[in-house]
Amino acid sequence: MTMHAGLATEPPLAGIGPGRKALLLCGGGSRGAMEVGFYQALTECGVRADMVLGSSIGALNGAYIAGGIAAPRLIELWREFRLRQAVSLNWDWLRHGGRSAGLLGLDPLRAMLRRTLPATRFEQLAIPLTIVTTDLQSGSACYWSGQGDLIEPLIASMSLPGIFPPVELGGRPHVDGGLANDVPFAKAEALGARAVYLIECACAQRCPRPPRGWADILMRSFSIALAGKYAAEREHFHGRLEVFVVRPQLTDEIDLLDFRHSVELIEVAYRQTRRALEQLPLTDRSASS
Repeated sequence: MTMHAGLATEPPLAGIGPGRKALLLCGGGSRGAMEVGFYQALTECGVRADMVLGSSIGALNGAYIAGGIAAPRLIELWREFRLRQAVSLNWDWLRHGGRSAGLLGLDPLRAMLRRTLPATRFEQLAIPLTIVTTDLQSGSACYWSGQGDLIEPLIASMSLPGIFPPVELGGRPHVDGGLANDVPFAKAEALGARAVYLIECACAQRCPRPPRGWADILMRSFSIALAGKYAAEREHFHGRLEVFVVRPQLTDEIDLLDFRHSVELIEVAYRQTRRALEQLPLTDRSASS
């Protein structure tokens, strides 16, 4: 697989000064590996976030980052990850013709998170973390932070409807946070962020081949929906927040549940983020740290 990435900052990072900085980690399934390379480059260049906000796979990466895990260890976890070890087949879904809540269960992932996360409660984290979920009944975005259990909001934020069952939080069903707010600009602004850092993972690019099968079509449709919502949010907050964004351009469409390319994705994101940061004026680089 051949990959390359494009770069952009909008507006340019300039005069950030002492303002609070937020790391925004969006959804994107397997493409969330790029957030790890992005994080590695930021830390090597001295960029330190005052807060982390994440939805879907970005919530997972955010939990590790906010817990204080070093980039090399996070890279190792991604390199070792195998989807079949994190999910279980929901036999009720097969027996009842798809009338069950989800095709796959996430109990194995719950166990893995309890083994590998630096913290399992919000108050134990080194950096404030906000996790986004979607209330399946109201359709609104919900934000989890501060105190309490970390694992269940995290699982809910990654529960893509139809693939994984909803997670009950506060007596209501919650699903993938990307549906309601994949890149939470507004929440970061409300928390006092002046500058945000993000890498685009879920935005749909031109598909080199027609999607095949129901899962392929569902994943492609989800990517298209996320891309449209993100573009509208980005336009709305243009000029209100300083935004540093890396936009990878992949020559091959990578399915959201295809985790075979993590190493390449991490490396692509790392190289391009380092290049983008090194192209900033020295004054802006020093202000970013």
